[in-house]
Amino acid sequence: MKKTSLLIGTTIGYMAAALFNAVLVVAKETNLAMKEWLKLAFGHHWIGHGILVIAVFILATLASAALYRREEFTDKLSLRLSVAVILFTLISALIIAGFFAS
Repeated sequence: MKKTSLLIGTTIGYMAAALFNAVLVVAKETNLAMKEWLKLAFGHHWIGHGILVIAVFILATLASAALYRREEFTDKLSLRLSVAVILFTLISALIIAGFFAS
């Protein structure tokens, strides 16, 4: 795999994992059955949470790296990836903060 496809893959993997993490936090807090399932399946709901987030990161990274295997690295691509990371980080933080603030 080319470095560019891995860079794109890990960036997309991060964005998917960040968003999934935020949604999972809200889902666990509003659905006690899900929280209990995570506790039963993994020993503690936070362990299950972490394992699922890592799994989403790995799967999204591998899938997107394969999809973008022919992409060439440019300054425009670098800027787009940087902006996307910032946006997904902010969106994820706002989802969690908004949920707990309400």
